Amino acid sequence: MAARKYDYIIIYSILFASILSIAVLVRLLVISELQMDEFSGLVAFVIVCLLLGAAYLSFQSIIDVWLLPVIERTVRKKYPQIECEPEVEPIGSMPNGEISVPNYDEYKQTAQQKIQQEQAKVLENVLTYTVQELALYLTESELQQLCEYIRFFQYATENEYKQIKIPVAVDATLKSIDLMHFGWNIGNQFKKTGIETATFIKRVFAERLKESEISTIKRKLRAEGTCIIKIKEKL
Repeated sequence: MAARKYDYIIIYSILFASILSIAVLVRLLVISELQMDEFSGLVAFVIVCLLLGAAYLSFQSIIDVWLLPVIERTVRKKYPQIECEPEVEPIGSMPNGEISVPNYDEYKQTAQQKIQQEQAKVLENVLTYTVQELALYLTESELQQLCEYIRFFQYATENEYKQIKIPVAVDATLKSIDLMHFGWNIGNQFKKTGIETATFIKRVFAERLKESEISTIKRKLRAEGTCIIKIKEKL
């Protein structure tokens, strides 16, 4: 688009320069050869500019209206295999004047499916990490319960965490800092805030974290210290 604009600027600049050059020559001719005054030369200059400009516009109109259609018809008859550039259809409008978006529902559904697939992949990674990280410290039934809570955690809000009634029991080998690190690792994958993650693990590991307030858990989610479960940005 910008290149075409510059092309037009160059073409019209050459055209105007040519008209001005011819008009200047006519003015000089009127003054020097015809021995007329400066005013007459100026009048001749203006008249020539107007005549040449009008001639150009007339010539362009003749080409656009008469010559180009004739050439196009001739080319079509001689070379029928050449197809003309298709016309761009205008965007459809709704009866009430609102602009309709072609295939909106299809694109929306595709986008939603993509989001769902990405979220399903994140959940799969988190569950795999959970099983691998905690298999030594939870019974099978407790681990299954924890995985169910994690599925719930992905989409639940902070207020909905109250639905978690039965805490998960963990081996005494794991300390509070390990559970906080675990909570941060999975909460980070789900894009949860610190308070959401702290509230969740407070409910899930209620027995082990009974001495810790939610505000304390939030502050220590990434605390450094001797631990088994390390902080992981990516699972």
